[in-house]
Amino acid sequence: MPSTTGKPIIEIPVVNVSEVVVSTDMGEGAMIKLETEADADLWLVLSPTVLVQLEVMLARAAQEQAKKVPRQ
Repeated sequence: MPSTTGKPIIEIPVVNVSEVVVSTDMGEGAMIKLETEADADLWLVLSPTVLVQLEVMLARAAQEQAKKVPRQ
């Protein structure tokens, strides 16, 4: 996928989402731990605004996927 910001993109295959920590403080957002095939795992630190953006994007992606998957 090409970059929309002009910045380089680094692809890191993720093999598992191992932890999600959502703060009870509305101003802190969340952290998501992703396990990779590489020598290091990732902790994504999301502000509350970015967390909401991610939730919206995932909901839209799920809706689009549901349209393409045949009902059983």
